[in-house]
Amino acid sequence: MNLTCDQLEAVLPELLDGSPDGATQARAAEHLATCDRCRLTVEETGEVRSLGRAHGRLRLPDEARRRILDALESETGGGG
Repeated sequence: MNLTCDQLEAVLPELLDGSPDGATQARAAEHLATCDRCRLTVEETGEVRSLGRAHGRLRLPDEARRRILDALESETGGGG
């Protein structure tokens, strides 16, 4: 029996790291063969992870960081 979408999402980090056991790998492959949504999720997540590794840690400019933090504080009531 292959994985459901929720089950595939739960093992996604293992799949992308290449560390699932053989049974999980086989079940995931069966699911991905029939589910376009999950296949796209796996592809896009893998691409994002690859970009992150290729470019290292990025830092937002201080002004952008301040605006984001101000917006979050405003939305959450500023209980910080």
